[in-house]
Amino acid sequence: MSPRELPLLLVRHAVAEDSHVLGDEARALTSEGREAFRHHARRMARLTPLRGIVTSPLVRAVQTAELLVEAFGLSSVEVHPALLPRKGAHKRILKLARELGPGWALVGHNPSLERAATLALEGAQLPDKLRKGAAVALRPLADDAYTLAWWASPGRPVKRPGERR
Repeated sequence: MSPRELPLLLVRHAVAEDSHVLGDEARALTSEGREAFRHHARRMARLTPLRGIVTSPLVRAVQTAELLVEAFGLSSVEVHPALLPRKGAHKRILKLARELGPGWALVGHNPSLERAATLALEGAQLPDKLRKGAAVALRPLADDAYTLAWWASPGRPVKRPGERR
């Protein structure tokens, strides 16, 4: 598969603790969230190869990215502040995606990831909400535009545009 044929994956972190004594940034994945996402990541690895994974520095995103690294057989995760859940993050996420190119997974948070996907799809809405652990696969087109290739959530079948729910 040529690099141009690889999708860009936008991946929301898996199910995490509701709170943590050290604050939101320290919230870790629950054991159930970890197990469900591990299975989900293996399923995604059968759909496409990846060149690399970049994640938000928050604990729950890093742990999700580490499960992706394991499933995709990669050696490491890169941490990038563009994926932090802050105002305007969707624009920074899309800028980072364009800099990296196809074949990368970006692990982060909502609503930033949904907004980045909508921006990448030039205003088109996603066919479903980006649940915890869900991934949206975007195929690059000419002129920095993207098209929706597929989306998948833990415990649900992979969906492609035009398929019924």
